[in-house]
Amino acid sequence: MRQSPWHSLCVLGVLAVCVGLGGCVADEPSRPRLKPPADLRPDLMMIAIYPLLDDDNNGYPDTIPMVVYLWDDRYPLPLWADGSIHFLLTSETGQTIAEWDVPADVVAASRRRDQVGAAHHMTLDIRDATSDVRPLANVLLSGTFVGTDGTQASTKRQLGIQIGF
Repeated sequence: MRQSPWHSLCVLGVLAVCVGLGGCVADEPSRPRLKPPADLRPDLMMIAIYPLLDDDNNGYPDTIPMVVYLWDDRYPLPLWADGSIHFLLTSETGQTIAEWDVPADVVAASRRRDQVGAAHHMTLDIRDATSDVRPLANVLLSGTFVGTDGTQASTKRQLGIQIGF
């Protein structure tokens, strides 16, 4: 069976359009990167947590995986800074359940770049501060970054999580 000349022209036309569209993407100019000011100092700390883990398989969550972001309100992206972080886990009534002090070398080693920007990926182990075998409870997590230069950045709101079983 013979194909008409129009069929061949249509196929060639579709191919030409596809090749032409493919070239458009490569020609897009890249955006310049935003250069941070040299004098940035964190004044806000934000915590994002992943689902809690049960590393010892006893049925009680014991590990809090998290990402910590430090911000200077003069700059739109998070930043890294040298210093330590103090975390506090309290009951809804304000009673201290657990505290952790993460030293500056561990904070520096936790640096990663993610979709948001400069981040600190770390975990807190409830068993380092108290028992993980607890009744089910809603608790509040907060933190304070203390820079080696004396600057401080704290969470503005406590992050609600659930521990126990």
